[in-house]
Amino acid sequence: MTEDGTTTYRSQFEAAAKAEEYDHVHYGRDSYSEVLWEIEKDQLAAIVADVRRDHDHIDYLDFAAGTGRIIAFLEDKVDTAVGIEISEAMVERAGQRLCKGRMICRDITSGDSEIEGQYDLITMFRFVLNAEPTLRIAAVKALAARLRDTTSRLVFNNHGNLVSHKLPLWPYHALRGLGRGYRTAGNYMSHGQIGRLMDAAGLHIERVVGCGFLSAKSMRVLSRDRIVNIERRLARAGALQRFGVNQMYVARLKK
Repeated sequence: MTEDGTTTYRSQFEAAAKAEEYDHVHYGRDSYSEVLWEIEKDQLAAIVADVRRDHDHIDYLDFAAGTGRIIAFLEDKVDTAVGIEISEAMVERAGQRLCKGRMICRDITSGDSEIEGQYDLITMFRFVLNAEPTLRIAAVKALAARLRDTTSRLVFNNHGNLVSHKLPLWPYHALRGLGRGYRTAGNYMSHGQIGRLMDAAGLHIERVVGCGFLSAKSMRVLSRDRIVNIERRLARAGALQRFGVNQMYVARLKK
């Protein structure tokens, strides 16, 4: 926390209880986030298959790895897998899920942080939206420095797309946040903001895919499997993807 008691992004998941809550509540079986994860897995697998087409060997890094959800899914689809996370509680929990991947507990966003490796594929999920702006750009620049070359990809998401079913609530959240400084929840980002962030880090966006059209309220009236089927079909409709609350970006270094 800061001196005035404000929660920072870095401090959110320091406690072991928070790490456990993330798995069992936020990504519990009956949560909307877990439903979207089913769609994200399809999208991620397709992106990694694209990377594999021009890479015989894939060294992979998952930044802000949390409890290991992303790296655990991808570790058998790459050749080496490393997860970096600042929370010791998260690192410990993630390590229990991995078979061949390994976790590192460190902060790579400081200017003097040693670059531990170069990678063909880097993922960064549920970080960009809620990290403070200064932390956000520091992280993206640190990851850009870890991409091996212009054929390497950074894959990340914005889970608060402004042009989505969340748009009607934007005025409420904007008014509620007046005078409270930066928040680590209730945030929105536009595609334009994402583009400017990538440009500042020397990256360009190659591809965007979206999902998340029904909202969590759909869980009250439809079964989980029914929602997964609907969301999967909508995510395959190219014209609709930009309206999904979750936008997954693929970026490369500028040539």
